[in-house]
Amino acid sequence: MGESGALFFVLMAGLAGSMALVYVPLRIFLTATARSRRLRLLQRIRRLRDELAQPLES
Repeated sequence: MGESGALFFVLMAGLAGSMALVYVPLRIFLTATARSRRLRLLQRIRRLRDELAQPLES
């Protein structure tokens, strides 16, 4: 009975470790891409605002 408990613990620890190895890089990647997307959007808004602030040339 003690051996099956240890085996269960090792199995759960291995599963948790493998999930962490997948989750952490994926979370970092998704955070980085969301930030770069947000930054590009803000830059685009600033450019449009600057263009609208300039008088029309006719």
